[in-house]
Amino acid sequence: DGVCATTILLRALKKRGADVSFYIPSREEEGYGMHEGSVRLLASKGIKLLITVDNGISAHEETDLAKALGMRVVVTDHHRCHDSLPHAEAVVCATRPGQTEDAARLCGAAVAMFLANQLGDPFEDHLALAAFATVADVMPLIGTNRTIVAKGLRLFRNEPGLNMLFSVAEQNGRPVTETTLSFILAPRINAAGRMGDASRAVRLLTTEDPAERRSLAMELDSENAARKAEEQRILLDAESMIDQEEPVLIMLHGDDWNPGVIGIVASRLNDRYRCPVLLFTGEGETFHGSGRSIPEVDLFALLSAHADYLIQFGGHLLAAGASIERTRFEACRNAMEQYLRDLYPHGYPEEPVRYEDAIPLSECSLKLCEELELLAPFGEQNPEPLFLLSGELTGVSLMGKDGMHLSALLQDDERRLRLVGFRLGPRVRPLTRIGKAELLCTLKKNVFRDTVSVNGYIAQIRSAVTPALLTAAESFLERPSDDAVGAVRDAARCAVTEDAIRRDFSFLRQDLKRGVSLYDLNEPELVSMLILYETGILRFSKGMFYEIPVTEKKMIQNGRLYSLMCS
Repeated sequence: DGVCATTILLRALKKRGADVSFYIPSREEEGYGMHEGSVRLLASKGIKLLITVDNGISAHEETDLAKALGMRVVVTDHHRCHDSLPHAEAVVCATRPGQTEDAARLCGAAVAMFLANQLGDPFEDHLALAAFATVADVMPLIGTNRTIVAKGLRLFRNEPGLNMLFSVAEQNGRPVTETTLSFILAPRINAAGRMGDASRAVRLLTTEDPAERRSLAMELDSENAARKAEEQRILLDAESMIDQEEPVLIMLHGDDWNPGVIGIVASRLNDRYRCPVLLFTGEGETFHGSGRSIPEVDLFALLSAHADYLIQFGGHLLAAGASIERTRFEACRNAMEQYLRDLYPHGYPEEPVRYEDAIPLSECSLKLCEELELLAPFGEQNPEPLFLLSGELTGVSLMGKDGMHLSALLQDDERRLRLVGFRLGPRVRPLTRIGKAELLCTLKKNVFRDTVSVNGYIAQIRSAVTPALLTAAESFLERPSDDAVGAVRDAARCAVTEDAIRRDFSFLRQDLKRGVSLYDLNEPELVSMLILYETGILRFSKGMFYEIPVTEKKMIQNGRLYSLMCS
């Protein structure tokens, strides 16, 4: 967002003859936003007018310093306002009190685009970049944002820098969609700042030299690969520090964590544990952090409630950044945890999943995909329609260079549908045996070597175990009473033997170390896991079975469920 906003105002001001340069703070050395050191540096270079993009709304002291050093300041931003505004010549902020709800949804690049328009630029000059930033910053795709993205996608080919990046990513010939922007281009543009100097991304978008453009695009593509490796390293490191099965807050610090990558890792942990996540880095006395949250917890409000612990902070409902002194870190974490436990004494409610309809595979047609495309662009608050499908799951295999994704086929008596499951690679082994499956997926046209087909993109998948058995199993795992044991026995239709239990445990044992989902099990495997759970060989947490290291012999024959099922 900041890169696109910078590019938009650079173009607009240069067009009017301004002597303009740009400065992007180093994430590693300065963190986010304005800092005293950078303000003094710019003043020493003779800068007379300082314009912020995608930051500045919380930089009261830095704005005052800039003015004291002889600079005028214009703030353009879209982050949440604090109780007072900076003392700038002008504050152009989407969230200022009195703005419409529609305006408050704009990203920083869109704010820059509106400012450029007031300077005389047609919207069309900057719509592609504003659309890119709107999608990449996960802004709601409703109202004005929907118009920006819908129109901006049509103007994408007017941006040579983005097109070169598209080419280097081997995406030539593929349609430009909001998915393209999110998963192909945004990570590569962001890699410039996350792995080093973000100015490279601005240069890519502003250079008129084709050779330099290609060189920069290839450099960012390479940096994105390095970012993925760094992300995985930090993720594994952070997960090793989490000592709670159901945390209300994950707030961690690592001395050597890359400040440009911790926001992505926070997002991964946020998805996995479904709680607010704040990750900090820094070896000195000041830690800089990035956070992600869930809809139930306003992250900006959480930080505001604990502002006394923080040096500075800013952000949105679901994402924010902050700085804190090393000596206050533990106290702040404890205070935030208690605050959230008081708000949610029984834990966070489960997030509901809504789908449009249950349809047979015969209706998963190109015609339906074309009709769905009329509802695009999709994104935050305008999600792609989900459909409930069922059938026999076959051909389950790993996909992608790093084996993180899943490929499979879903078939019934009438047709077969190819499935793609992004980031579902770790679930491949259990899913190879579930047989009949139920899944929620989106449907899209797929073009490969001039052949057009329909793909289903998995949002959720589970074994098609009968609802009665699933309900009984969930009750049993919550409280294995005699009634719950009886309900499982009555709902199960499979035969149970000691050999079958041993076979199921042996097959799943490798996966049980990192957890096997309750919903990845076919009926015999589910009953086996319930018996092993009652015996004390497995534990169950947040929908997952895990193996317990056993130091003494456990007799499954002593369990009530085994006795009932095998009698």
